[in-house]
Amino acid sequence: MDEQQVRKYFRTEKQLQFRTDFFDAAEDYEVWEEIDFANVQEIEGENTFEIKEEDVLFFAEAALDTNPLVRDPEVARRSTYGELFVHPVFITSIIFWCVGEKGRGNWIRTPGARNPGQSCVIHEYLRIGETIHIKMKPHDRFIKRGKYHLQYKVDLYNQHDVLKVETITTLILPKDREGIRRFLAGERGVDD
Repeated sequence: MDEQQVRKYFRTEKQLQFRTDFFDAAEDYEVWEEIDFANVQEIEGENTFEIKEEDVLFFAEAALDTNPLVRDPEVARRSTYGELFVHPVFITSIIFWCVGEKGRGNWIRTPGARNPGQSCVIHEYLRIGETIHIKMKPHDRFIKRGKYHLQYKVDLYNQHDVLKVETITTLILPKDREGIRRFLAGERGVDD
């Protein structure tokens, strides 16, 4: 499915702004062998993410979640929570948005990457109206069963710098730029 086919499903303000062609700038993404673990200084993400009701509603719809606390604003307002509940997996959408396209952390957009899992500690639930920014730094890289794993520690803070969520984000990546080029050329199973 090309970008135009995907875009017809977009409805939220952020979706309409988000570049989905990860192949376009793939040569600029960090790769496994180039991450500098001598420089593990924490940095800010490129963007901030204001959590809007439309973001939460669309995520719940796309995830086929039928819980009225994430799908029905009126039911959610009458609940003890008082508003739509932000689904915990929504954290991934926020991280993708906040990392951005340039600089450190952009390896999460690498074509051919696979997600073996994440670690997440929620200190406070995310709420509609909060503006989230992230701080991130390289955490670990290792080879497991011949596959190249890269991890970043990514923490989510609100506009008052309150730590909301701590994550360890992990992907299996091509080892080097040549691996990305082979994937872009249509070769699948790169580095397997």
